[in-house]
Amino acid sequence: MIDANVKAFCEGYLDGVLACNADLYEWDDWVIWGEYDINFVGEGYTDEGVGKKELLAVVYPKDWTGGLPDHLYSFVVKGESK
Repeated sequence: MIDANVKAFCEGYLDGVLACNADLYEWDDWVIWGEYDINFVGEGYTDEGVGKKELLAVVYPKDWTGGLPDHLYSFVVKGESK
């Protein structure tokens, strides 16, 4: 089950990105938040069914080293359709 605080943070992140009228198609950003390292990717980088105002959030533990570890959560964050 997805941590509600992580989901709320990711929704706020997407709201901020959309407020800047960013092009999400080739979006690829890493954000450290609390105990997590979160990768946000747009539809150009995933086959997860991400739409134009959406991002895939892939959540990893913070401070991982070496190869990419298994993710803790992975979900599509949906933005407002304005």
